[in-house]
Amino acid sequence: AIIISELENVGKKYAKPRRSLLYYPTEGEDEAGEEPAPDYAVHLFFTREGYFKKITPQSLRMSGEQKLKEGDEITVQMETKNNAELLFFTSKCQVYKCRVGDFDDGKASVMGDYIAARLGMEEGETPVYMALTTDYKGHMFFLFANGKAAKVPMESYATKQNRRKLLNAFSDKSPLVYAAHLHEECELAIYTSAGRMLLVNSAQVPAKQTKNTAGVNVVTLKKNQSIIHVRRAANLELTDPHRYRVRTLPAAGAILRGEDTAEQMQLL
Repeated sequence: AIIISELENVGKKYAKPRRSLLYYPTEGEDEAGEEPAPDYAVHLFFTREGYFKKITPQSLRMSGEQKLKEGDEITVQMETKNNAELLFFTSKCQVYKCRVGDFDDGKASVMGDYIAARLGMEEGETPVYMALTTDYKGHMFFLFANGKAAKVPMESYATKQNRRKLLNAFSDKSPLVYAAHLHEECELAIYTSAGRMLLVNSAQVPAKQTKNTAGVNVVTLKKNQSIIHVRRAANLELTDPHRYRVRTLPAAGAILRGEDTAEQMQLL
């Protein structure tokens, strides 16, 4: 009782109003204090070696040939807005998120930013695919060497906090052969090491919320066989596309005919 009384006296003698305020972030609040990027049109360029450029339309009209590292080539070219978001999927099954506005406007005469260094990727880690979004709609579609495919809603990569790096962005059970951000379902041409091809619609693969899902079996493969290449089928001119189109999965596909093989060699 004596101790309690003494504590009360100390509290009365030295009590002062709080000088600082307690701050509790509200639900849905993210990136507090970070101003939105200016909204204007830009052209984006991403190369096979992992270099990235952002160029305004005016600068692009005044530019000459794109400067690239020797042996490099542009694999992605698109027009968007400066406030869009970028997701770089990497060789270590991670994804690094940033905004287009995080990069300075560039010119065709420079090689651009080396993404692995700019985003602080781990040693030996390289970007394998760049996705662009403003609303996290659509799906990420992954095809693996073991014949499996995974379709993950893009919203699975959206975060309320300002997280720049997400682990387990896709499965590491088998080497990744193909990745694409699909805004709508489409038909894909899948080539195997056995000289076969099959046409599969992405709608045939069920979506999974888990980012690193191993996926479902799409291609029936024998021992030591694998998927070696994937491309969108829209621009293929096949003599008989129904020969390669499958209704149920998994499927082995059909042996590529000579005339179709020649057509593929021209496009690949």
